[in-house]
Amino acid sequence: MKILKSFGASLLILMLFSNTVLAASADSVAEAGGIATDDAIEVEQSYEFSSEYGYKYYIAVCHNTTDTDLDVSWDTVSYDKDGGILETGSSYTAYVTGGQEFVLYALFLDSEDATDYSYKISWEESDYIHPGFKDVTLQANVASNGKLILQATNNGSEDLSTIQASTLFFDASDKLVGFEDSYIVNSNYNVLAGETVIKDLSIPEGADHYETYYTAYRW
Repeated sequence: MKILKSFGASLLILMLFSNTVLAASADSVAEAGGIATDDAIEVEQSYEFSSEYGYKYYIAVCHNTTDTDLDVSWDTVSYDKDGGILETGSSYTAYVTGGQEFVLYALFLDSEDATDYSYKISWEESDYIHPGFKDVTLQANVASNGKLILQATNNGSEDLSTIQASTLFFDASDKLVGFEDSYIVNSNYNVLAGETVIKDLSIPEGADHYETYYTAYRW
């Protein structure tokens, strides 16, 4: 799910087997540093972001082009200007429904001099963990104090193990100027059936608009 919003606007626009797969086409994947083996997961856009602490993030906006619930993960590597390997990135698994847009990201702690990245996306049909995306509605609004407020509601009849939101902040030229990955959960680290949980984010300086993608799952 994707929420796109300009800070100057008031309307929300909502769009938002075991295999190895990358991006929409071999050419586009190769340009992004990946290896195309299938078209189940389309990489729509990729970004590099440097945090204020010197960490690097490599971020991919993805689309599950199938009608099947999938567990999606990736392996990532950063490289210096001479093509030497610097390190592997942190990773996690996204649990997504058929047709869903979502974000994969990797955190690199010692890649300040990185100039390139490679990745490999893997997926398998969901089994033990079930995506809860269709049970969630998420609202995003800017508060009077300048905070971005995310409100996630579990509309389902079963509790959710987590709701996770990735927010990308862009300036007026569509340059990525901020990234936040947030777990929207209660004090017991879950979201009960019918419950609404709120998370606030600080908006980075220079941000003009943002995109928020979220996932959810239950055991």
